[in-house]
Amino acid sequence: MSAQAQAPSQSGTWRMFIAGFLLLAVVKTFLAFKLDLYSDEIFYWLASTEPALGYSDLPFMTALLVRLGSTLADGSALAVRSLFLVMGSAVPFLVYWLAYPITGKQAAQQSALISLCLPLGGFLGLLAVPDVPLIWFGLIALGAFERALRTNSAFFWILTGLSTACGLSTHYRFVLYPLAALGFLFSTRRSREHFRNPYLYLAMMIAAIGLVPMIWFNLNNELSGASFHLVERHPWEFQTSGLLHIFKQAGLVTPPLYVCLLLTLIRLFKEAQRKEDAALLFSVSITNLMVYMLLAPWTDASSTSIHWPLSGYFPLLVAFPDTLIQVGNWIEQRRTVISANGAIRMMLALGFAGTLTGLTGVGSQAF
Repeated sequence: MSAQAQAPSQSGTWRMFIAGFLLLAVVKTFLAFKLDLYSDEIFYWLASTEPALGYSDLPFMTALLVRLGSTLADGSALAVRSLFLVMGSAVPFLVYWLAYPITGKQAAQQSALISLCLPLGGFLGLLAVPDVPLIWFGLIALGAFERALRTNSAFFWILTGLSTACGLSTHYRFVLYPLAALGFLFSTRRSREHFRNPYLYLAMMIAAIGLVPMIWFNLNNELSGASFHLVERHPWEFQTSGLLHIFKQAGLVTPPLYVCLLLTLIRLFKEAQRKEDAALLFSVSITNLMVYMLLAPWTDASSTSIHWPLSGYFPLLVAFPDTLIQVGNWIEQRRTVISANGAIRMMLALGFAGTLTGLTGVGSQAF
């Protein structure tokens, strides 16, 4: 079967994306209106009433977004979540923006569609939590960095620095993005040549501004923020349950999608030596996935095994459509009962059902 036959047409992909996007947007908006604030959201709301550069467990960005949203309607849960709802719902468009110059229009549309079928990703925006701006600024930083490397545009270098600064002002976990970028820059002789570019250092200086809230808070509070994230919240004793991290992630992502994500990661690794965009996507993905996988037996299982690795999946969605084509070819060659197109549609439908199931599970608490 040809690649063209396995991939939905451009118009078909777009129609499915719009239908899925609108359905999730309506469901998330309704539930954001009906649900009372969760304990974490109440904490961020309380923090928003006392503006500061940093708080006990994170910098200012989440509280700032809550405060800006709250001005729309005082005391409304939907208002508190409003900016997170917009940002989380728009993530698929950022996936499209990231993928477009790398894979082209049709494949980028498919990547955006697949992002709706990634259960933890499609869920983003329902709750006012730091993961929403963390993913938002992470995708902007990654897309801007890829464009800056390719075009050497001052605009994209500055956007890389600004989005990274905003991400660092969102959560301590965002530090994995710039660490992944540095790992990419040191990975090959070709990428090391970028260190001769003065624009790179301009982007680094702008990005470093995002460290100020973390540094300021910790220096003025006996390193309590860093201590909470690195010492207090984790047992730092080996737990055999942590070895189930991969299986928990596969269950949350859905096993078929998880296998395809791993295949995509392997393919990017093979292409990294000859394709700079593949090396960048691989570096960001493997850094976010491996850190949490390796630390899972010693850290807070309720966090590392659920939503923390999400930043590692989104870069893989850029190359995911090609993986689906390869999987479709494999199925077709073995002449299975189900067709390649049918198998791929079932895989994506299962993922989208997982997104709806997650929303339903949380939303049921409103009734």
